[in-house]
Amino acid sequence: MTDTPKNFVIGLTGSLGSGCSTLSRALESKGFKRISLSDPIKDKFRELNPSKEPTKDSFGEDWRAELQDIGNKGRQGEYIESSVESNGSNYYDYWVDLALKSVNGSDCDIVIDGIRNNSEVESLRKKYRHLHFWLVAVYADYETRWERVKERYPNEKVFKRDDLRDSDEDEKFGQSVQKCVYEADFVFKNEKPIQPDGKIIETLAEKLIIQVSVMKGEDFRNPTIREVSMATAVSQSHASRCLKRKVGALIVDENNIPLSVGYNDNPVRMESCLTLYNGQCYKDMVMESKLEKMGPLYCPKCAKKHESLTKPWICDGTIKTEETKKPCRYNFKSNFFPSRNMELCTAIHAEERAIRSLGGRSAEGCTLYVNTFPCFQCSRYIKDADIKKVVYVEAYPIKEAVDFLKKNGIIIEAFEGFNPRVFNQVFKQIE
Repeated sequence: MTDTPKNFVIGLTGSLGSGCSTLSRALESKGFKRISLSDPIKDKFRELNPSKEPTKDSFGEDWRAELQDIGNKGRQGEYIESSVESNGSNYYDYWVDLALKSVNGSDCDIVIDGIRNNSEVESLRKKYRHLHFWLVAVYADYETRWERVKERYPNEKVFKRDDLRDSDEDEKFGQSVQKCVYEADFVFKNEKPIQPDGKIIETLAEKLIIQVSVMKGEDFRNPTIREVSMATAVSQSHASRCLKRKVGALIVDENNIPLSVGYNDNPVRMESCLTLYNGQCYKDMVMESKLEKMGPLYCPKCAKKHESLTKPWICDGTIKTEETKKPCRYNFKSNFFPSRNMELCTAIHAEERAIRSLGGRSAEGCTLYVNTFPCFQCSRYIKDADIKKVVYVEAYPIKEAVDFLKKNGIIIEAFEGFNPRVFNQVFKQIE
C-alpha cells in the first residue's frame, strides 16, 4: 500500500480485555473507518477450521490460542502463496496489508484495531507520513480485564495463559503487546465502568476525540503535570545501556517539585552487558542457560519427553481429549522462572538510583514516575523511602510487586496522556 497523505490513522493496541475493539467502534461512531487486524486472522481461522467459529462454545478453550498461532504463522510467511503477495522477505505486515486493502485510494480517517506486534507498528509508521499515524495504547488493570472477558473463557487459568503469551517476547513473530505499549504515542485509560451500557460508545468517543483534535493539530492544550513529569522521567532512560528495557524515573514532592532522577544501568565503572556478555542480558543468559540444561525432561502438562529446551520455550506436544488432540503450549520459561530471573539483574534500577540520588532528603509523601512497573526489589526500596504513589506506563507482569505495594498502602496509578516520545511534537512552546 502506498503512502496516502490525506489519511489520518489511529492504531489501537492493548492487552486482552482492555477495550480496544470498543474504542475502535467509538471512533467509528465519529466517522472513522474501522479496520481490524483480527478480521483476516479470523477469516483464516474459519478456512482452517470449517464449521467452527473462534469462540469457546464453538471451538473450545483454545480458541484464542488458535488465533494466536494463526497470527504468528502469518507473520512468518506461512500463508504466502506468491511472490507478488509476499512483499519481499518481510512478512510482519502480512495482516496489516490484508486488513488495509479496503482503504486503498481512500482519504478517510481510519482506526486500526488489533495491533499486537511491534513490527506491525513499524510497518504502519512507514506506510503513513509523520504525524499521520498515532498509536494509542488502551489500558485497564488485570482484574478489570478478566471481569470483562470471563464469559469467553472456561476459567481464569486459560485466560492467564493467553494473556501472558500476548505480551511474550520470546516468540519472534508472536504477540508483543507490551512492546507495542512501549511504542505508543498516547495512553488511554479504560478502567472505570460506564453506566448505562448504552452510553459506553458515546462516552468513550467523546473522551478520545478531544485528544484526536490535539493530534491533528486542530486544537491545543497545555500538558498535564503527569505528562510533564513522565517526560522528565523518560528523558533519563536515554542514558541507559540496558539491552532489555531503557527505564527512567523521577521523584517529585507533594507540590510536584522534582527532587531526583535515575535510570537503569550497571553500577558505576562497570561495563554494559553488551560488552561484558557478548550482547546478551546477564539475567537472561543465566536463565536460558539453565533452561537449555534441563533436558531431558517430561513436560509437566502433557508428559512429552523433551531431550532439550529451546526458544521460545513452549512445549510442542499434544494433549489427548475424548474428541481430539490439542496443542499443549506449556511455557517452560514463565512456569520455571515466574520472576524472569529479575533478582540476577546486574543493573541498578532507575527507581533505586532515583531514591539513592535523594542525597538524604526525605521522600515521604512523594510520587515516583517510571515508565515500567517496578520489580519486587524496587518495590521494597519504594516502601522503605516512604514514597506515597507510583505512576507508570508499561506494566511489568510481576503480580508479587503489585501485591506488595498495595498491601503497604502505596498508590499505584497507570499513566494517561501523551507519551514522552511525542511530547515535544504535541506541546510546542508558544512565543
